[in-house]
Parts: sequence; structure tokens; C-alpha cells
Amino acid sequence: MPFFDDGILLEQRVLFGELLDLYAPLLTEKQRLACELLLREDLSMAELGGELGLTRQGAHDLVRRSRDLLYEIEDKLGLLGLRKRCAELMESSRVCEPPLPDHISSRIEGLLPEGVIDDV
Repeated sequence: MPFFDDGILLEQRVLFGELLDLYAPLLTEKQRLACELLLREDLSMAELGGELGLTRQGAHDLVRRSRDLLYEIEDKLGLLGLRKRCAELMESSRVCEPPLPDHISSRIEGLLPEGVIDDV
């Protein structure tokens, strides 16, 4: 049985990966490693358990708890949501008709967090 629901597998994996990228430092080393092996190396739960010295069920539980923690952190801090809203703001300012004056676009760009412009 796959870790992610079949219907929205790709969306779940992308969101899980984004949360991991943003909040990995808040996880334990074992939690981070388990999530990275699952997402980046595409290991099965049995393979993941073997890598971490756990049973398949132990690996599943570790990843599930880690994923739930990432969702909980995002619910409290909202940084991923903020990053997405900032990227939307930047994109909207670029396609605005009539175009915004350069000094205003530059000012908006300067106010946005680092890396948001790269996401657009």
C-alpha cells in the first residue's frame, strides 16, 4: 500500500517536498533522513526501513509522524503559504496592465523575501 493516497499522489508529494525543504531543520536527523529517502530516492517503506534499521511499519510510522509534524508547523507558521502569496503578488505586478513603473516593481521586489522571485 503506497504511503500517499492514489488520487492526489503527485500533489501530496510536491507539498510534502516543499514543506520538507522549508522546515527540514526543525526535524530530527532521523526524521529528515527518512523523509528525504522517501521523497528524493523514492524508496519503498521496506527499503526505507532497511536503511534506517526499522521494520517497514516502523519506517511508515516515522515518516507519517514526520509528515504530520511538517503540516502542523506550516499550520502554525504559514511560511509556505506566505511564500506562495508573495510569488503570486510578484507575478501579478509583472503582468499588470498598464505596466507598473519600474521604480514600483523594484520596490515590490525589494520587499519580498529572498527566493520568492526565483519561485515565480
